[in-house]
Amino acid sequence: MLPSASSPPSTPEAGFDRDAYERFRLARRLGQAVASWDDPEIVPGRGAPHMRPDDYVIGLVFRQRPRAYPLWIIDNYHAINDRVDGERILVASCERCQSGSAFRANAGDSSEREPLFRAAGVLNAVLLFKDLRTGSYWNHYEGLALRGRSAGFRLEWIPTYHMEWADWLALHPETEVMAPPQDQTHPDARHGHGREEFFARPGMDPAFVPTIVGDLDTRYPENQMVLGIHDARGGIAFPLREVQREGGVVSRESSGRNLVVFAGPKPDGFTMAAFLAAVDGQDRSFLREDGSFRDRETESHWSIEGRCTRGSARGATLTPVPCFYVRWHAWVYCHRGTDLFRSDRAFPPLRHEDLSDPELRSVIEMLAADPGDVLTEGPVLSQLRPRESRSSLVLRLGGERIRVHRFTSDSAARDFELLEGGWSAWPYRSTLLANRITRVGRVVLEADPEDRFVDPAQIVPKPESGLPGLLRLDPPRMPRPRGRESPPAEGTPGFIEVLRALRRAGFDVIDAGFLPPSQLRVGCTNGIGVTIEGDRFLLYRFETPEKAADYARAQAHALPAGSFVLRSTPVTMYVDPTYEILYAGDEEVRWSGLLEDARLRRAFGAAGVP
Repeated sequence: MLPSASSPPSTPEAGFDRDAYERFRLARRLGQAVASWDDPEIVPGRGAPHMRPDDYVIGLVFRQRPRAYPLWIIDNYHAINDRVDGERILVASCERCQSGSAFRANAGDSSEREPLFRAAGVLNAVLLFKDLRTGSYWNHYEGLALRGRSAGFRLEWIPTYHMEWADWLALHPETEVMAPPQDQTHPDARHGHGREEFFARPGMDPAFVPTIVGDLDTRYPENQMVLGIHDARGGIAFPLREVQREGGVVSRESSGRNLVVFAGPKPDGFTMAAFLAAVDGQDRSFLREDGSFRDRETESHWSIEGRCTRGSARGATLTPVPCFYVRWHAWVYCHRGTDLFRSDRAFPPLRHEDLSDPELRSVIEMLAADPGDVLTEGPVLSQLRPRESRSSLVLRLGGERIRVHRFTSDSAARDFELLEGGWSAWPYRSTLLANRITRVGRVVLEADPEDRFVDPAQIVPKPESGLPGLLRLDPPRMPRPRGRESPPAEGTPGFIEVLRALRRAGFDVIDAGFLPPSQLRVGCTNGIGVTIEGDRFLLYRFETPEKAADYARAQAHALPAGSFVLRSTPVTMYVDPTYEILYAGDEEVRWSGLLEDARLRRAFGAAGVP
């Protein structure tokens, strides 16, 4: 483990408000089911059969052993009590905060009882842990004890890095990774508790809002990811999108220290880290370049983990600063006095070389007579890019924000258009963030208004008439297909063809939206959630019919058709349907009878097998 800069004095900032804490409660049986997992199975990362390249993981290196924890696994348990070379470490996460921190599991007490942690409740919309050694309550992502014998004590921080599995594996080919537990209460880790989450999903949990002590924050969108750092003034938060706007690097003085904050390391990356800027007593200045960070003084290149990988300083390391990567609401309500970094850098004009794809370039040229009239924020973050998009950009035209996607096929572009780019966020919402869309062949232009909600918690959406900009698309300005559009090519049915076939067969089909990446199966190119005749289903599209058939054979209550699989996922699957906690058991679940309906099987089979 790298040495880290020391933390400020360990004093709980806001204390423990018992009344606020009592405003959210789960039944004991439910709470215990999502409270922790001890001693997880750890397997070699290379060739791990349960992992997708785009899986969101929390990576760490402890005692020179790299290890990754997939968010789609640990969101079921929150507190992962692991061991590395015999030493207990705690990996702490909450899907509502999008957190992922790690600590040495020393609860600040000399007791011989093992230091195990359990999720215990919510305060200031942040999950609290309780340790079994001292009975103290802890802010989970900071490792700070708020109440009990350990109050004021901070666990020793271990640097963690949020990134996609393929990127972590490239950094650490020898890494290990957590395997899904064999857990009868939660047999499918990619389904159930936390599955509605996607990167920076807007909307606080309504049941968490009453636990907030004080007024709701209005400075920044609650869902945006920030890197929070303690300092003598009460902390500072660096939002990912503000650091990306600065080119992926921000330098800042804090409590007498010169810090550097990295973001990326690729332009569409979302990893953040903070370090002391000095190397051998001399401050360095950095810029992001070609997937790493170059210091201007020696021209050396540094990784997102602060390791010099090329140049005269090769082998040196930057000193990491304790920092916590969470959604803004998770940071601000625990640090009311925090500073907030904002970039004042202007968005640059779109350059011709940014549009290497000729189809994408032709559509942008139709948008504006001069490409210089189009400003660019950069690529869409990899976790938010549609799964079948070859490239995606965030642009500003006339002050209005849009996303432009170049899909791999007409079928994928048509699916995205007709589903309005909406996410399936069940059970939080049936669909979320559907937009107005214009499509030209394989290129899709998507309105992306920034101010969508009535309230700071982003729970109540504005009506369409109250949304700014291109959500009410201006037809004269937007490009349109010329002539009659050709039908989908033979052999390339999309989700829309399947849904239309079911509707033509007389079935009521509603609430279709794209699944978050964490819900997609290995070998699956994309998927949607959908309601058919009032029953909830997942509809997957696999890379090949053979992979679809393999999955359907292994998964009960699933029907294959070509590369598609339709899976029954009724609301009765879990004892608690609101948070999808505790699998109810095969005999208790009211599985949809539609999978045995001859009319549905004919319609689905004909649509899925061209």
